[in-house]
Amino acid sequence: MLITTEEGGSFSFQCISAGQFAGKTGWSCPRRSLDSCELIYMLQGEAAIQEGLTLFPLEKGDVLVLAPGTTHFGLGASGRPVSFFWMDFMLDNLSALGLMTSCKVHAGNDALAELFRQLQRFQGDKDYPRQAADLCGLTILIETAAQQRRSAVRCRKVLQDATEWVQQNICSPITVIQVGKALGYNSDYLTALFKEGFGIGLKEYIIEQRLKRTEEYLLTTSLPIKKIAAVMGFHDSNSFIKYFTYHRKMSPSKFRSRYYSSSPGQE
Repeated sequence: MLITTEEGGSFSFQCISAGQFAGKTGWSCPRRSLDSCELIYMLQGEAAIQEGLTLFPLEKGDVLVLAPGTTHFGLGASGRPVSFFWMDFMLDNLSALGLMTSCKVHAGNDALAELFRQLQRFQGDKDYPRQAADLCGLTILIETAAQQRRSAVRCRKVLQDATEWVQQNICSPITVIQVGKALGYNSDYLTALFKEGFGIGLKEYIIEQRLKRTEEYLLTTSLPIKKIAAVMGFHDSNSFIKYFTYHRKMSPSKFRSRYYSSSPGQE
């Protein structure tokens, strides 16, 4: 099916095949590499699918778009029965829809499930022309791309809220679990978001921000080390010195003596 866009461009789409899979407890996705893209919409149970070096844990409501030409396989057996809709398709211009492959999102409504049911009806009834299945499959991709965009907006908001909370509490020995509880999110989810957004996990982000705040005190104030340790939430200066030395490979005193004279406002 050839589609012409409002901008005068065009792209082709074909729904190759689609259906609903049901697997028993212990199921694991077989190793596969397809020439086409594949979309999976989880209905029941849990699964873990690895594509290349990326692992995608899936649960009810998750939508995963797998890239063509990349091997994917299940990692571990499911602990309960699994069910999902799937669709193999060809799309020669992903950007025309704003669709991302190698991407998982959580669907916020039942729109995809209803579209898949319509797709099954179109495929199973000869009274419908072939184009009906393609149009329905294309609508599934449009809805998925919209879900991906909404998810990206939500993720940016979560990251903003998390980084602001960390900055507000940076002088306390905060943990990943504390951040999650404060914001109402799973700590593993936050860690995954930080790795995607900043290239490091939330724990590493907290450590780096605490070190940067410590360095500010060392370079912009004349507070003694013991006082800075107390300000940063350490019970004693020895644990503070060990913490700083471990991460910066030099003691706070050595850091201050090396960089204090060249810091802004100290010349």
